[in-house]
Amino acid sequence: MGLRFRLTLIIASLMTLLVLADSVRRLYDAHDDAAAEIDSVARLAHALLPSQLSPPPPGVSMEALLARIELTRELSTLRHLTVEVRSVNDALILSSRAGPAREAPAALGWMGERLRSLPPLRKDIRVGEQVVGHYLLVPNADDELREIWDDYIKQTTMVAAIGLIACIMVYWAVGRALQPLGSVMRALSAIGEGRLDARLDNVGPGDLAPLSASFNRMASELEAAVNERARLLRKLITHEEEIRRSLARDLHDELSPYLVAIHPHARLLADACAERPELAEHRDAAHWMADQVGHLLRLVRNLLEHLRPPDIEELGLRHALRELATQRGLGAHGAQVILHLDDDLHSLSAMHDITLYRVVQECLTNTAKHARCTRIDIHLDIDRKQERVSLRVVDDGEPMSYNAPESGFGLVGMRERALALGGDCKAGPRPQGGWEVKAWLPLKTSVQET
Repeated sequence: MGLRFRLTLIIASLMTLLVLADSVRRLYDAHDDAAAEIDSVARLAHALLPSQLSPPPPGVSMEALLARIELTRELSTLRHLTVEVRSVNDALILSSRAGPAREAPAALGWMGERLRSLPPLRKDIRVGEQVVGHYLLVPNADDELREIWDDYIKQTTMVAAIGLIACIMVYWAVGRALQPLGSVMRALSAIGEGRLDARLDNVGPGDLAPLSASFNRMASELEAAVNERARLLRKLITHEEEIRRSLARDLHDELSPYLVAIHPHARLLADACAERPELAEHRDAAHWMADQVGHLLRLVRNLLEHLRPPDIEELGLRHALRELATQRGLGAHGAQVILHLDDDLHSLSAMHDITLYRVVQECLTNTAKHARCTRIDIHLDIDRKQERVSLRVVDDGEPMSYNAPESGFGLVGMRERALALGGDCKAGPRPQGGWEVKAWLPLKTSVQET
């Protein structure tokens, strides 16, 4: 539910509560007003009705005389009161009500009981000193209740219409007020996607005017900070690669020749000790020394391959990744590595090549250490439209929980390498099992070395 709709719903709910409270108040006040109106009309009619009649002509009965009272018929327009003329024996002679009364609305039944309990007024009719009948002023509760109900429906309908119009106006006004948020959200989304050059246009006058300037200033400072961080990371990674190359060169030029020279002599000593009985006591030591020298040679060779990929500079990224996949498949926990490589990898820069190679190398190292998987898929694609290269490494290992790394190696190192070129790298377990690493790098890096 959007903020615009929620605000309108809150205002509509408050208005509904106010309408209900006002309705209860009006109905409660209507009872007292109706009772006062009925009483005032009854007292007015009581004062206007004649109490003295002229003596009837000879042969005319008192009932006939009472039936000639015209004022009673003229009071038929009163809705709040019924005027009845009754004889001495309480027989009905005349009535201002022409037909039966209509029933009052059932919703006002509680009020009808109170209004119907109002006592009627009585006024005697005399001829001289003789009482020949009386007026009975009976309150018309049903007529009053219908009038109250009609007025209530009209007022409630009018208030509801005004409330509906007010809600529509509030919905429109809130929409206009929140319209700048759309621009802000789009700009924030762009920043979140890594497009730090996104800026916010002018979102409106008044209090919103400084928002664009503040946002753009923040985005500029963030872009500068991210670019500076990426530049420093790139320098560190470049320095790291230089150290790797220096170590590899020292191992290859300084240590390897000695080990290569020592290894055949160690084998000769081991063979001599095996052939000559007088050297039997040195046989185990000679074999141990020959084995250890061979192990050191293999260790140095592995270190050289890890420190400086021998194929990436001469044969390119594609061949280097194939060699990595082959080595992973030949390991102690060998897994099938499937490569899905773009045909245009040769167009990438040397920094792209080494970064992608190190990320894949770290992924394969982690699967060898932690994931019990049988298949690893490596997808490397170049998207010319978005001007980025995307890497995705997925294995079919068992599901495992993900804890954010705290050290500067492994997953953090992969992300720092991607950030150094203006990209990003994310990793985490998949719901169906295994692990997934996603990385992307811009084809044109936003950070230039100085």
